[in-house]
Amino acid sequence: MAGGQNIKTLCENHWARWKADCSGFLKAVAADLDITLTGDANSIIDTIGRAPWTQLGSDADKAVAYAGLGYLVVAGLKATHHGHVVIVMPGQSKPYPLAYWGRYGGVGRKNTAINFSWSHADLANVQYYAIKP
Repeated sequence: MAGGQNIKTLCENHWARWKADCSGFLKAVAADLDITLTGDANSIIDTIGRAPWTQLGSDADKAVAYAGLGYLVVAGLKATHHGHVVIVMPGQSKPYPLAYWGRYGGVGRKNTAINFSWSHADLANVQYYAIKP
């Protein structure tokens, strides 16, 4: 089973290739953990919103705690055209959790607070999901 540090290593390994595609980035990391995800970010959020994934709601502290236990933790928010997903890292949750992500039509971030991934208004609506690889 992969621990939080192993997930971070996988994120580092895939980030350069997928830095311009949040769903592609998540799918690549998940595939290395034998977790199959398909579709765009909106489709992925639909998938991870049900079993065997655990819904953590909007609780960033819980999300970071799960990441520290070796779970793959995803933060996501659906949108009309393109939703967005990130992979949450263990460690800090205040003021915001750290994560890796690709950015559709841009360049994502590595091990950066998620307030750089969503607008301040959207942050309150971000949901967290976890699965043990």
